[in-house]
Amino acid sequence: MGKKFALPITSKNFKPIPLIADMEQWVQTIKDDTEKEINRAKIANRISNYKRNIYNNDKEKFILAMFEDTKNFIREIEEKIIITSADKGNKTVVMYKEQYRYKLNNLLDDKTTYKPIREDPTEKLQRMNNNLVNDLHKNKLISKWEKSKLTSISASAPDLYGLPKIHKENTPLRPIAASTNVPCYNLAQYVGKLLRTIISPTYNIKNCMDLKDKLNDIKLDKDDIMVSFDVVSLFTNIPIHLAIKNILDKWKFLQEKTQIPKQTFLKILNFVLKDNNYFKCNDKVYHQTYGMPMGNPLSPTIADIVLDTLLDDVIEELKAKDIQIKLLTKYVDDVFAIINKHDETNILTLLNKYHNKIQFTIEKEVNNKLPYLDVLIIRNDNKLQTEWYTKDTSSGRIINYHSTQPRSMKVNTARSLLKKIKYITDEQYLRKNIKKYTGILKKNSYPQRLIDDIIYEYNNKKQDTPKSDTQTINFISVPYIPNLTETKNLRNIIRDTTTTLAHRSNSTLQTIFKRTKQKADKQKENNVVYEVICEGSKTEKCGKVYVGTTKRMLGVRMKEHQNDINKGTEKTALSQHIKETGHTADFKNVRILDKAKNENKRYTLESLRIQQRIDRSINTKEDKDNTKLQYSIAIT
Repeated sequence: MGKKFALPITSKNFKPIPLIADMEQWVQTIKDDTEKEINRAKIANRISNYKRNIYNNDKEKFILAMFEDTKNFIREIEEKIIITSADKGNKTVVMYKEQYRYKLNNLLDDKTTYKPIREDPTEKLQRMNNNLVNDLHKNKLISKWEKSKLTSISASAPDLYGLPKIHKENTPLRPIAASTNVPCYNLAQYVGKLLRTIISPTYNIKNCMDLKDKLNDIKLDKDDIMVSFDVVSLFTNIPIHLAIKNILDKWKFLQEKTQIPKQTFLKILNFVLKDNNYFKCNDKVYHQTYGMPMGNPLSPTIADIVLDTLLDDVIEELKAKDIQIKLLTKYVDDVFAIINKHDETNILTLLNKYHNKIQFTIEKEVNNKLPYLDVLIIRNDNKLQTEWYTKDTSSGRIINYHSTQPRSMKVNTARSLLKKIKYITDEQYLRKNIKKYTGILKKNSYPQRLIDDIIYEYNNKKQDTPKSDTQTINFISVPYIPNLTETKNLRNIIRDTTTTLAHRSNSTLQTIFKRTKQKADKQKENNVVYEVICEGSKTEKCGKVYVGTTKRMLGVRMKEHQNDINKGTEKTALSQHIKETGHTADFKNVRILDKAKNENKRYTLESLRIQQRIDRSINTKEDKDNTKLQYSIAIT
C-alpha cells in the first residue's frame, strides 16, 4: 500500500484537538463575536456527535486487523531491519540494519568528499545567518517581514540518511541530508528564488508533456540517432567554486531582480553553499568538502545553472567544429539529444572534458527506441512517435482506492494520469497503454465501473474553457475525516464562498516505516505545545501538569522555567506552584503535545490542551477568545 496509505478512522487515531485548532483559525476571521460563539458551538457539537458514533465497516475492520498484524510482526524483528522508501519507483524497501549501516559508512569513507569535524557548528552558523539577515535589513535591502522570516531561531544540524537505489547493481544508497532545519534554510530558499530567474529556458523542460511538444515537428535524417546523457552523481560532484563563478557571470541579469550588491550577494552565496555544507551521521559531524548535498533547497537550482552553462559552452565548441545538434533538452541532470551518429564520440568527449568531476554516461537508442522521463521515444522512418513509459522498477502505486482520503482526490489522480497518457501517447499505441492504465488502477483497487466511467468521461468531454472567475480561495488545512470534514458536516458551517477545507491524511502507514534519520533531539524542537508534570516531593505525589507553548527551542524554554524556580520568581503558574508546594518539576521528561508554526494556532492548541487536563492542570491564565469553554464537550 505504501507509506501514504491512510488508515480508517478509529476512536484511537481520531484526534479532535488538532481539528478544532484548524477550524478555530477560520472562526477567528469572523468579526462578529456572537457569530463566533455560534460557530464554535456548531463545530463542538458536530465533533462530539461524530466521536460517539465512530464505526468501522467490514472492509475497514479487515484493513485495521492487517495493520495490527503487520505492526506485531515488525515489532518482533525491528531491531534487525529498516523499512524505507526506494530512491525511485515509489517502492518500499526492507533492509537489514547492518547492511544499511555498512552501505552508509562506505559512503562516508570517501575522504575526498566527507571530512569529520570536531564540533557541531550549528550555533555559530545560526549567529552568522542572523548577522547577514540583520545587515540586509539595516541596509534596507529586505523588509521587516522578510527579516523575521529569514532569521533562524532554532536550527539543528542536518541528518544524513540513505535511500536505496534499487535500479542500480548492489543497491547502493543515495545520500540525503535532511536540511529543513539547517541555519541558512530560509535564506537559501530566498536566494534560490532569485537564482531561478537565471535558469536558461533554452534546454529545460518541465515535464514529459513539454517534451512531447518539442518532439512533434522533428524530422530525422538517415544518420541521426537518439541519445541520452546522464551525469554521474551530479549533486555531490558539483564544484561549488564553479557554481559561484557561473552565477556571478550572469550578474547583469540577477541585479535586475535584487537590490543586494554583488559583494554582499557573493558573501551570502559562500555562506549558504560552503559554510552550511555539513551534516550529522552516527553521532558524528561531517563537512561535505565537495559538491552539493541532496536535501539542500539550493541543490536543484545550482545543478540547473551549472549544466546550462556547461551545455552553452560545449555547443559553442561543437559549432566551431561544425558539429550540429538537432535537438537538445534536459530535465535536471538527464539530457536528451538527437545527433549525427558520427559525432557521438566528439560530443561525449567534450561533455566529459568540461570538468573532471562532472562526467556523463551515454545511452543510445535500441531498435529505434529510447526511454526518457515517462516517454518511450520511437523512430518511425523520419518521424518521432511517443508512448507512455514506466520503468521495470516502478511500483505502479497511486492513491489506493481503499485509502481513507477524499474520493474526489482519488478520481482526480486517476484522471490526471489518463490525461498524461493520452497526451504523450500516439494513437497507434493508445489501446495498449489504456489497457496498462486500467491494470494499474485495478492494482490500486479502483472498481472497474469507475475506471470505465473515467475513460468514457475523458473521451467525451467538451474542450476545457478557461475560468473567468479570478476570486482568491482561502484554504483551511484539516485532517480528512469521512462524514465529518466533508460537505454535509463541518464544511457547510462555512458560509463564506471564498473559504474552503483542504484535506490532509489523518493517520498513515508512515508510522510503521522505520526511521533512517537520527531521532530528533526533543530539546531542540521548536514551535511546540508542551507538557511538564509535577513529580511532587519525597512524601507527597502530585501528578499535576503544566501546559505551555514556545516558538523557540524547547530546551531553552525549559532552562527559563528552571531559572524561574531557582530564583523563586512567580512568572508562570508552574514556578508559582513549585514555590507554594516545594514540589519538583520533571523537566527531563517534558512531553511535546503538538507542533504548529502558526502562532495563533499554537495558542489555540495550548488552550485546548489545558482544558483537556482541567482536573489536574496547574495553569491559571485565561484562554484566548474563551475557546476552551466552547469546545469542552468535544475534547473531554
